[in-house]
Amino acid sequence: MDTLKDIDEARSWLDAQEAKIVTRVLDLQTEQTRHDPRGWGYEATLTAAEISAALHLPERTAGFLVEHSTLLTRYYPATLEALEAGKLSRRHAWAVVEEATGIPDTDPTATAEFEARLIGMASQTTVVKFRQQANRLREKLHPESVTARHQKAVKERGVYLTPAYDGMAWLEAYLPVDQAAGIFHRVDTAARNLQGPDEARTLTQLRADVLADVLTSAGTTDGADASGGLAGRGGAGAYWGVQAKVFVTVPVMTLLGGDTPGELEGYGPIDPDTARRLAGHAPSFTRILTHPFTGARLGADATTYRVPKDLQDAVRVRDRTCRHPGCNRLAVFCELDHTKPWSQGGKTSYSNLAVLCKRHHKLKSEGYWHYQQPEPGLIIAISPMGETYLTRPDPPPAPQDDPPPF
Repeated sequence: MDTLKDIDEARSWLDAQEAKIVTRVLDLQTEQTRHDPRGWGYEATLTAAEISAALHLPERTAGFLVEHSTLLTRYYPATLEALEAGKLSRRHAWAVVEEATGIPDTDPTATAEFEARLIGMASQTTVVKFRQQANRLREKLHPESVTARHQKAVKERGVYLTPAYDGMAWLEAYLPVDQAAGIFHRVDTAARNLQGPDEARTLTQLRADVLADVLTSAGTTDGADASGGLAGRGGAGAYWGVQAKVFVTVPVMTLLGGDTPGELEGYGPIDPDTARRLAGHAPSFTRILTHPFTGARLGADATTYRVPKDLQDAVRVRDRTCRHPGCNRLAVFCELDHTKPWSQGGKTSYSNLAVLCKRHHKLKSEGYWHYQQPEPGLIIAISPMGETYLTRPDPPPAPQDDPPPF
């Protein structure tokens, strides 16, 4: 394992050198255009084309490389230094840069502090989980309220169709997150209900077929259609009433009219008005309240093996995803596990339950991986080779006047 870690650090160092060289190439291209007005304003495009040809990369990929390298080298030296030292991977470093640019650069000191906190967070977890944590920190530090930003962003909503090859196309929708989450979870729930030993389609294919069937039919079908839809298999009509469970976390004071953002499971902060509406009126969303001063989630323990419904919800909301290191499967699709087995005296309690996906739950049950939970939500995972990994649940939405407990 030490050798793999050494290789990973060396790769990060090389990525840092690449960022410096790419930025240097851009500088050289910029210098050339000063003497050739035809290229003025196209420096980044010309540089991307040059790198694309040299490295056999798609020009769009080369463009991203130029953009991220430039930001990293010129504006985020601390992140570049962490990459060069092997503390971050390139994907983590790019994610830090993308999150850091989301805060207006009005106070250089605050921006540097924000970057430092992002680096600390990114070095401890996967890119996906880091982005979720960074999103919450961004909401805390952003000078403009989430309500005002949401009102501006919702005006940009739209649906887009992009032709692709082989008779295919991409259908995209830019929507408020509560609508997008509700649509996806409803489609996903219906697709999972169609899975079985006689179903040859993958889950991804089933989701696509459910979406197409729901949007292109009246909900009743008589035979299999040419697109491989749901016809003849129960169809979307059997699932019109499906209500997928999505957790929305709402600080108590927000429910009473406060301005602290709520949070939608797997998607991050949402504006207070949306949080209140979902908590009070949307049947597909399960409300989880948090303490107005500590930000702690309100829940209860149990003393029987069967986990009560409210305790299930509390643990899933706390953990958000499978707690195995590096696994990002949403908690709503995972299983609850007694960290200390019930047969060995473990209690069915908030401090002895954790979320594990089916795969990692099986690895634990078969004795390959071992887990400890010294305090509620703090998981120590021990690999078959004896490596130890510490994972913490994402913190709950913190009170507006206090910094988040990272």
